[in-house]
Amino acid sequence: MTADTTTEPAGLDGHLGTPALLLLTLSYMAPLVAMGGYVPVIIGYGLGAATPVVYAGVMAVMLVFAVGLMAMARHMTTPGAFYTYITAGLGRVAGLGAGFAALTGYVVTGAATYGLGGIVTGELVQGLFHGPSLPWWFWAIVLWAVVSTLTMFNIAVSARVLTICLAAEIAIVLLWDAQVLTHGGPAGYGLDLTAQLGTGSVGFALLFGIACLTGFESIQVFRAETREPNRTIPRATYLTVVILTGFWALGSYAYLVAYGTDAAIATAATPAESFLASLAQYAGTAVRDVANVLLVTSVVAAMLAVQNICARYSFALGRDHVLPPWLGVAHPRYKAPTRAAVVVALVIVVIIAVPALLRIDSTVAYVALQGIGLWVILVLMLATSVAITVFFRRNPDTELGVWRTTVAPMLAILGLGYAVLQATVNSDVMVGGSGVVAAWCIAAVVVVAAAGMVYATWLRTRRPQIWTRIGGVHGADVGPAPSVEPGTT
Repeated sequence: MTADTTTEPAGLDGHLGTPALLLLTLSYMAPLVAMGGYVPVIIGYGLGAATPVVYAGVMAVMLVFAVGLMAMARHMTTPGAFYTYITAGLGRVAGLGAGFAALTGYVVTGAATYGLGGIVTGELVQGLFHGPSLPWWFWAIVLWAVVSTLTMFNIAVSARVLTICLAAEIAIVLLWDAQVLTHGGPAGYGLDLTAQLGTGSVGFALLFGIACLTGFESIQVFRAETREPNRTIPRATYLTVVILTGFWALGSYAYLVAYGTDAAIATAATPAESFLASLAQYAGTAVRDVANVLLVTSVVAAMLAVQNICARYSFALGRDHVLPPWLGVAHPRYKAPTRAAVVVALVIVVIIAVPALLRIDSTVAYVALQGIGLWVILVLMLATSVAITVFFRRNPDTELGVWRTTVAPMLAILGLGYAVLQATVNSDVMVGGSGVVAAWCIAAVVVVAAAGMVYATWLRTRRPQIWTRIGGVHGADVGPAPSVEPGTT
């Protein structure tokens, strides 16, 4: 398959460099939220004092996945990430199913983040500023209005906002790290890395460790808005994985030192409160209060990153006429997917309204939506690794070498396959409810993906002109026997 080099009549435009892409992907993970949410949970329910080592294993899995991803990216010229990769490797039927599933996964993740945003904003206004006690959904709508407006403009606007938010929260965490490592904890600095190996869960630790590194896989959706994408995107991808791994490994070690292994494990039941308490102890109450404010900006940054990704997935599907074509038209002035951003915003606000109207506990809704979003992303990463392997098996003459085209993707399949297995087995933990609730959530996503595949099959016989556009490879022979010219980018 020769990469499509046609120019879209009204395409996206931008000049994002490596720093801007790093900001977009690092913001997706929301460092303060993860430090107060994921890290203590991984310590408590995963492998305890061995958690810093867990991140090394996670980094290995993510890096081999990234190697295949970047090799494949040389042959992709349109935004779409999972959607375009899986189409190129496994065909249009699987690709459209993946596109629908990816959009669903990111949308529910975005909606989940608004639930969290409503909670932390309400607590900030009432607790720190002694403001009125208002329902979580009021603050969620306020944040939704701000974030949704920003997504309608050029991506550079979002990047500037993310710069401020991300720099502040990273500075807080690093300050806390430095204070802990300077003064030590109740047991000094030494950790017994084998303390919980007999009782902890390797699968759980790996699952939530990967959750801390998600986001970099979406960089490809910003391809059309990136300066020198064949150099910038790989650089930003690898840097994101390494920086995040180092950040979480250092943060988890500092957390273990601050509390001591046994006490740190016990704090898993109240992760956010425990992290903020440690901030107050080591960095002062003023820093803790600033962190409370930055928790809100951290959530806003994550919302902005996720909603921008959703808008570009919608844009890609509209560009290919799978969804209404007007979604795939960029704003003539801002060169942004403004129409797609509006539709995504409306869908997200409808999802936010459901738990509000049904009076479902906001924390329950947040955990369930976040969990199912993570499950979808893990499954799509696995499917993408399979697609990469198949693609290069059918196109051996790419001059990229066996490591990038075969060995790394196969290693990623093994690592991600184990993570997906653990995510499915522990789905009740992921969605914070019973096994029945988890099964229904997974079934709903499977139905969406199946609907996309059925729709693709229908397009093949009834709308062949649209069928050939699926995956952004217009008119190319996708699937059984594509051919790639050596060196094509």
